[in-house]
Amino acid sequence: ALRVIQYAEARVFNGIVLPAAEKVLSLADDCVAYIAKGGREPVIGYKPQVARSSQGFITAVEIMTGNPNDAARLVPMVEQHIQRTGIVPKTLTVDDGYSSRKAVLTLKGQGVVTVSISGAKGKRITAAADWESEAYRRARADRSAVESQIFTLRHKFHLYRFSRRGLDAVRAELMEKVIAYNLLRASVIRRRLREAAAAAPAA
Repeated sequence: ALRVIQYAEARVFNGIVLPAAEKVLSLADDCVAYIAKGGREPVIGYKPQVARSSQGFITAVEIMTGNPNDAARLVPMVEQHIQRTGIVPKTLTVDDGYSSRKAVLTLKGQGVVTVSISGAKGKRITAAADWESEAYRRARADRSAVESQIFTLRHKFHLYRFSRRGLDAVRAELMEKVIAYNLLRASVIRRRLREAAAAAPAA
């Protein structure tokens, strides 16, 4: 509370503006940060990063102090996916917030063949031949599956709001939700495999 008062005085009377990562935005949790994304209303909280496999399993997840820019976290998230799964993805599809020419070059250098970034920013840093290719068209179309999963995580697994306070506690809560989601995803895939086997004609 004292830090908030001191900052308020410095801001109002001396025009001092601290970087977002140094501001105290909540008396209940000093780790939260300001989140402003697209045309949405800015909020104060945590911004999880989540990566998924082609089968829909969450393979990489993180929450960092200060909610750093999405583009800066693209390569580390892919590297976390590779470390966890042992698989270098052939195709990567993300939204406009991850636009970074440097990240695209880095990921291609690591063996990712198609690095698709949807939106105007992504189009600007993608070669025209790549943007119009079948692989990139398919990757952009696959964004709908990703958005569907994000919706499920937010509204079925309550990822839009954390009930704990403090970075370590929030990370633990996020991991619990991710494990629960992956277990559910595994059960869905196993059921589909059983149904496919039962429907297959006898040899």
